[in-house]
This record gives sequence, structure tokens and C-alpha cells, in this order.
Amino acid sequence: MRIDAAGKQCPIPVIMAKKELESGAQDVEIIVDGQTQIDNLTRLGDSLGRAASAEAFGDKFLVKFANGETKQGADIAEANSYAVFFNTDSIGTNEGELGRNLAKMAIFTLSESENIPSYMLFMNEGVKLLTGAEPQIIENLNTLIEKGSKVLVCGTCLNFYGLTEDLKVGTVSNMYDILGAMQEADKVIKL
Repeated sequence: MRIDAAGKQCPIPVIMAKKELESGAQDVEIIVDGQTQIDNLTRLGDSLGRAASAEAFGDKFLVKFANGETKQGADIAEANSYAVFFNTDSIGTNEGELGRNLAKMAIFTLSESENIPSYMLFMNEGVKLLTGAEPQIIENLNTLIEKGSKVLVCGTCLNFYGLTEDLKVGTVSNMYDILGAMQEADKVIKL
């Protein structure tokens, strides 16, 4: 089955592919425009147990999913997992130095914990934390990644703030993946 998702913005290609994969379809291929869609579809394939590969397809790309049984949500959820969600670059309603210091301390505390989050999620102004202005935040997030956390960063938000090239840590992601991580986690902590 070949899906034409050329020209469609994220997360539409992911949603189109997921629908077919979860229905049990085999020989699933999807045409997309670029690397961001390839990365998003690759993560989808990994999460569903259907590895994806990409190849040039004219001036587009063709992403192919491995055949096999698709894992369902209950099969891939981790027991007692949690996600931490940053939608601002500070903690609390106090903008400024105190709020940013609290955010930095929270990420440090998480990196020192034995019970690490399954996901660290960054949207809206939260993406500003990942640009390297505070090197300790980048170091602590890398520690969390080494321990097994996944750091997902809203690509639309990075683009909006003009920070795409400044991202120092994390995986550029989309609304679909970030909300999926929230749904998969047993709980979501918003800081």
C-alpha cells in the first residue's frame, strides 16, 4: 500500500501511516517531502515494532515500513512511566531569573534521580531551554538521555522562535508524537 503524503504538514503523514499500520496493513510505503517527516515516521515505526527505511523517490522520499505484527499501545507502554512537560522556559508564574533557575534545578534533580522520566517534552517557550543558554541544562538532559529518557522537542515551536539551528539536545518532533508520549505515560508532570 502506497500513501501519498507529499505536501502535507506534520503530523498528518504520521497519522496517515499509523492508521494503516495499526489496521494490520503490510507493505506500507509513504511518500514525503523531507528529513523531518522521515525522522517522525522512523520513530513511529520503532514505537510500533515496524522498522522504517527511506530512499529517494524523485524529488521526494519514500519511507517503507517492515512487514510484521504491529505492537499496540498496551504492548509498548512502560509500567509506572511518567513524562515531564515544559511549555515555558521557567517554572511558576514568575517570569525571569527565579523561574529559569527553578527550571534548571528541576532538570538537574531529575537527572540525579533513579526514577527518571520516560519522556521530557518541550513545547512553546519551553524549547528555549534547549538552546544552550544554560549549559548545565544541556548536560543534565544528555544524562537523562543516557539513562533512557526520550527528549522530544516541538519542531513547530523551534521554527516559530527561530531556534531550529540553536537546538543543542533532543529530538525534533511534532504534536502527534508529544501527545502520544503523554498518552503512553502513566502520568504527566507539567512544570
